[in-house]
Amino acid sequence: MKKLFCVLVIILFPIVLFSASNKKSSSTDLIFQVEEDENTTNQKSNSSGPFGLKMGMTLDQITQACNNTKPKQIEGDKYYVYPAKKHPLFKYYIAYVDASEGLYCLQAVSDDIKTNNYGTELKQAFTEIKDRVSKTYGNPRMIDSLDPNSIWKNDSFWLTALDDGARTYAAVWDKKLKDDLVYVYINTSAVSYKETGWITLEYGFSNKSIVEDAQDDVF
Repeated sequence: MKKLFCVLVIILFPIVLFSASNKKSSSTDLIFQVEEDENTTNQKSNSSGPFGLKMGMTLDQITQACNNTKPKQIEGDKYYVYPAKKHPLFKYYIAYVDASEGLYCLQAVSDDIKTNNYGTELKQAFTEIKDRVSKTYGNPRMIDSLDPNSIWKNDSFWLTALDDGARTYAAVWDKKLKDDLVYVYINTSAVSYKETGWITLEYGFSNKSIVEDAQDDVF
């Protein structure tokens, strides 16, 4: 009888041990799965918008996203901001922050770009920025137009026409955007007698229309 009992123990013990090991492994796998799901959720919630800034951010949240550097008010809801995520092609960053809706528009402005009156260097810088932004948002819609009544039709007056407001040289993305954006816009401007131009990259968030409707409510 004792021999039979010993035999049964020898046979059953590995089975019990294997079963317990499987349960422990399943529990561990479940823990890892839960942690993985939580990490994925956190990564999604921490996904950032342009230059690390997201729609609806308050001034305090923008400060945190800018390495605790506070925005500097320019006027009204317009502020200089200092993003932790910057791009070497831009010198100034301007955020539009509504008291109720938070961040609704963001601009990045280039440093001075010295250029000839054909706008050669300015157009080269524009193309470089456009191509880089296109990696994120796809191909844009180009706007290259000149007022038919302008006296600055000759190519040698390209920069003068831009300065005069007769020429528009820009690119816009406004379809199937992410990060709560409704448009991304690159525009050029110039002061021709200084042979200097600038490029402005603007991001408009979906809450911008809410802010504008509230502003227009006074009419």
